[in-house]
Amino acid sequence: MKNLLHKEIIAVNQFINLKKGQQTMWKRIAITVTDSLQGEMQVSDHFGRCSHFMLYDVDENKKVISEESYKNPLVGTHSGVCELPGYIKELGANVVIAGGMGRRALANFNAMGIEVVSSPGKKLVDAIYCYLQGELNGIEPCAGHQSGDCHHN
Repeated sequence: MKNLLHKEIIAVNQFINLKKGQQTMWKRIAITVTDSLQGEMQVSDHFGRCSHFMLYDVDENKKVISEESYKNPLVGTHSGVCELPGYIKELGANVVIAGGMGRRALANFNAMGIEVVSSPGKKLVDAIYCYLQGELNGIEPCAGHQSGDCHHN
């Protein structure tokens, strides 16, 4: 599966590199990930409940130059989730892509200066591609999160 994802990322890079004149600063992007039933990695519906984080280093030409995978240290539990933004910061990310997240996690990321972007239901490769193309931006906190009744579509 990792080789397939790597080939897809190379294809995305080749397409992005065809577009001239689009420059961006270097970024380290963390994406919340879960495995789907079909075995493909996709953006997790909820930040704190992802199985792991994929981190991508992107150069000023919007080219993915490296990828790493980190297990969510709180996988299987929802307590302590507001500590995860600190974990993501320690990993050096300055962008987080998630399906959704609660108000406190969002506030923690904002206080740390980490950009948060919503991409619910997308395959991992589609999320990174859409973000690099400028098609993803912003996030709204889950309205039902305070009651523990949060469901992302």
